[in-house]
Amino acid sequence: MDAKQLNQLLINRFPELEKKYYKEVNWQEGDETGSHIVYGDVFAPYIEENIAVNNQEKLKKIFNFIEEVLLKKDGYAEEVIMFSVLERLLCNRQNCRKYFGECTEKIIISM
Repeated sequence: MDAKQLNQLLINRFPELEKKYYKEVNWQEGDETGSHIVYGDVFAPYIEENIAVNNQEKLKKIFNFIEEVLLKKDGYAEEVIMFSVLERLLCNRQNCRKYFGECTEKIIISM
């Protein structure tokens, strides 16, 4: 999976991020902008916002998406999720643990 595909996967699943996404990528390489930037600067803050307000419905959807991406066993996608999303959430892992899938849990434990 390349950056464009991974970025589009995020926007397709979370259309509410589209405005923030385009604000982030329009001054860079558009849809070709690296997914580490997109997931770190758009998706991770969205997750943190939902943790802060304890939006359980959104958190379930978020962590289901993360698990689905990890289950693809794509090296680039796994790296993006690990370093640009999950690493940032380590301090909140207790608040999120109940939403973790098996792959997500394994990665968090290894960090």
